[in-house]
Amino acid sequence: MRGKREARRNYLPFAAGMLTMVLLIGLISASLASEKPGAGSGAEPAEVGVGLFMRQQIAPGEMLTTESGGKAPKVLAYADSKGETHYYLEAGAAAELFDVTCGVSFNEEANRLEFGSQKDKDLDADGKITEVWDDVFSARDRTDFLLGASTDASGQRIIIGGDVPVIDENGMVTAIKPGLDAQDPEQQKEIWARHRSILLNEPEYGKTLGMYTEVDPAEVNLATLSGVDLKERVFQDSQEVERLICFTTKLGKYAVITLENTGKADAEVWLARLDTVGGGGEAFSGVLLPAGGKLVRAFRIDGDKPLENQLQLRVSPLAEGGVEIKLSTEQYRSGT
Repeated sequence: MRGKREARRNYLPFAAGMLTMVLLIGLISASLASEKPGAGSGAEPAEVGVGLFMRQQIAPGEMLTTESGGKAPKVLAYADSKGETHYYLEAGAAAELFDVTCGVSFNEEANRLEFGSQKDKDLDADGKITEVWDDVFSARDRTDFLLGASTDASGQRIIIGGDVPVIDENGMVTAIKPGLDAQDPEQQKEIWARHRSILLNEPEYGKTLGMYTEVDPAEVNLATLSGVDLKERVFQDSQEVERLICFTTKLGKYAVITLENTGKADAEVWLARLDTVGGGGEAFSGVLLPAGGKLVRAFRIDGDKPLENQLQLRVSPLAEGGVEIKLSTEQYRSGT
C-alpha cells in the first residue's frame, strides 16, 4: 500500500503539470487563431518567418523596401473559403531565397512574372539596338562560362574574341569590327596575351559570392580535415578543363581547392559561383598558374546560405600544348 500511495503522490504533480501545459497550449492556439485572417477576409501581412534547411532566412513580419522607399510584407496570410490559412511569399523574396539568376521581373507584354530572365539589348533587322526578353541565363547554359570580354587593370573594357559592334551616340550600329580568330596561330597568341593581361598573380582575398568568402589559405586549420572529394585527380584537355564543385555546410567552415599545373603551358584559373536556379553567376578573380606551379584557393563558408554552394572551376591553357592539372578538393571544420 505504501508503494501505491508514493506512486500516487508522485503522479499528482505530474498530472497537474500536464493539465497546466494543456491549458497553456489551448490559450496559445486560441491566440494564434484570433490573429489568422477569417474566411474571405483577403490577404494580410503574416507574422511568420521562413526557414531553409532549418536556418531562418526571413524573420517573422519582415518587410521589404523598394528603391523608391516603399515597404511591403515578404509573407502574406490568406484564408480560403473554408477558413484554412495559406501563406504566400512575395515574388522578389522568393527569387532571393532560392538564389535565382536575375531575380524576378514583370513582363508586361506577356503579363507574367519572369524568373531567371530579364530584358537585354539586341539588334533588330535594321541594325538598331532594341530591348528583348532574354533567356540566356537558363539552366541549359549553366556550363557555358567562356570569357567573352573583361576589363584590364585600369578598368578599361577589352574584347577577348568575337565580333564587336561599333555603336554611335544614338544607339545605332554603324559597323561590325571583326574580332580575333582563334584559328589563326598569330591571332591565337594575341588572344592568350589578352587573357594573361587581366589575370592576377594571386587570389583577391575578402571577396564574397554566395556562401563563399575567399581567404588566405593560412586561415585554415589543416588539422581539422573533415572531408575529401578529390585527391590529386589528374584532368587534361586540349582546350579547357571545367568542373562543377559543391561543398557543404555540414562538413565545416572552410573549403580548399588545390591545383598543380602539371602541363607544359601556363594556365588561367577561374572560379565562378553559379546561381542555384539558372546558369548565371559572378566570378572570383582569375589567377595565373605557371607551368609547374601550385595554387591553393581557400574559402570561408557562410552556414546560413547552404543553397548557394555551386562553384564552377575552369582552367585553360595560355600557350600551345593544352592544359593538364592535378586537382584536390577538401573541407575543414575550423580555422586557426
